[in-house]
Amino acid sequence: MLGPIGEVLHEMREQTGLSQQAAAEAAGINRVLLNYYETGRRQIPLTIAVALARLYGTSIESLLALERPAGQQVDVSGMLFRAAPRKLGDGARGGLRLFEQRVSEYVELAEEIGIPLSGPGRSPFPAARTISAKQGGRAARQFRRWLDFGGGPLGDPFQVLDERVLIWRLSLGADLQAAPSGFFYNHPKAGFCIVVNSDMTLGRQVFTLAHELAHAYFHSQQLNVVVSMAGKDHGREQFADGFAAEFLVPGDELQRVVGELVEFEDLAKPALVVHLQRHFGVSFATLRVRLLQERLITQADYDALRETSPSRLALALGYRVHPADLGSYELNPLASQPTRVLLLVRVALERRAITPGDAAEILGTSTEEIRQLLAHPSAADDDRRIQRDMEEAAFGNRER
Repeated sequence: MLGPIGEVLHEMREQTGLSQQAAAEAAGINRVLLNYYETGRRQIPLTIAVALARLYGTSIESLLALERPAGQQVDVSGMLFRAAPRKLGDGARGGLRLFEQRVSEYVELAEEIGIPLSGPGRSPFPAARTISAKQGGRAARQFRRWLDFGGGPLGDPFQVLDERVLIWRLSLGADLQAAPSGFFYNHPKAGFCIVVNSDMTLGRQVFTLAHELAHAYFHSQQLNVVVSMAGKDHGREQFADGFAAEFLVPGDELQRVVGELVEFEDLAKPALVVHLQRHFGVSFATLRVRLLQERLITQADYDALRETSPSRLALALGYRVHPADLGSYELNPLASQPTRVLLLVRVALERRAITPGDAAEILGTSTEEIRQLLAHPSAADDDRRIQRDMEEAAFGNRER
């Protein structure tokens, strides 16, 4: 029976889209040992067989009967629990189960109305060979070139990256000793998925998104899931931190802009930092960290900048306040969902494949938000005036 059970294990792992490394980590064994089990060179212990059966969405009885069930599902939340570097709190465990529900509903709805899914995500980059923050920064520059971003500002990273990865913002718990800041999961049907802990400040959410992006594009070649928690540096976390910092505020561009401005004002003055924010489109706190990392300010300057209110200073200088600099930030329920999920739900509603109540349940929102999703508001007089004004500027001098 060793050979046939190994063959079934191999087939089920392939069907669920998991690499040997990812499945082995989820089951608490090493990849070589799993390879021995799959090739029949070693007898699999019952406890490991149970763990793998659960991971692959089947029962131990079915596995021992050599059954190959069609359409089995990955135990997503169980795999995420096991991938976490330490015990998770109740809020985090609930958030992981909610993600499993959300991504499952997305896949089921897409299949029901015939919208093609991407399948497992595949990075165009080779796996990261090193684990240093410096190498993470180099990877970020490479990734920016691939996106044709250069050294310029990103705008809202959640919107910019939305078309490439499925991004959810879900409550995972405010105590980051018992909750992840976020996680990456390469779903066998939905592809690259990133979840950001919405209980954190907006600035931390943006950094976490960039951090998980590093896992998606530079660690997914060996791992299908990475759960990020504070204080647990396993190398790849250090790499992802370096990637996130460079991705959000490229060091070369920061040095260039500072070189142009430093002769006009002391770099450690808060007003200059607020001005630099407008160039990079990031929070005051993020820019303050990057200035220290690039050794453009001293530790004393860094500490002194902490005493500044960036929102009040921005208003005093005539700037718009960056949302991440506000004391509180309320996220629109629809904004916590990937755009592809919102578009899919809207299409399903328009085709009458689901009801507004179904849509509210799928998105975890109220029927009021569903009405907002379906809204086609008519243009008001001010809207029409703006449109006419632009048309006159663009087409006023063309020949008729």
